[in-house]
Amino acid sequence: MGIIDKIKDRIQDRLNDPAFMGLVQEQSLKDLLLRREFRITQEYLQREFLDKALDDELVEFKLVIENGYCDVSGRLKKRLVPFAIPFSASFTLEGIEFSAARKCVFLRLGPVAPLDLDWLTRKVVQRIPSLSMMGELLVCDLGKVPRLAELFAHRVKGTSIWDHITLKELWFRQGEIGGRVGVVL
Repeated sequence: MGIIDKIKDRIQDRLNDPAFMGLVQEQSLKDLLLRREFRITQEYLQREFLDKALDDELVEFKLVIENGYCDVSGRLKKRLVPFAIPFSASFTLEGIEFSAARKCVFLRLGPVAPLDLDWLTRKVVQRIPSLSMMGELLVCDLGKVPRLAELFAHRVKGTSIWDHITLKELWFRQGEIGGRVGVVL
């Protein structure tokens, strides 16, 4: 079996994987390959992260991406309180660390309304496994995002290809998160 046949087999295996195909359909591969840019829509993030965090306590959770910032809102129901507590928060991009050791996005948490209760903020952050808090910073560990973790785990002859790819830019635009990737030699 030649190298071309091996490549065809691997591509065919990935085309049969529904998780991979979902990711491919969400992304514009032409932009990723030619312009080295990617875009993740607000709807994709809502479906893959926020909708999965809903349960008996967190009864409503919504994300809105604007130019330069994101807003998260929802309602949290507590046993002793007869009504769901509404909340909303905004955050901006603080920085990116995309190295072989760590792949994280740092977000600066803005004002939380109507009440800035630390337990409420922590409760909401704990619902999403890839998020953690460090003071006023939200840390999104990209290695814990289910579909990205699968991609980061792939190796070619024992070497991770992600050690040679970097995330150069990241931005928030109306309805999407976008970014630019680069190659590290």
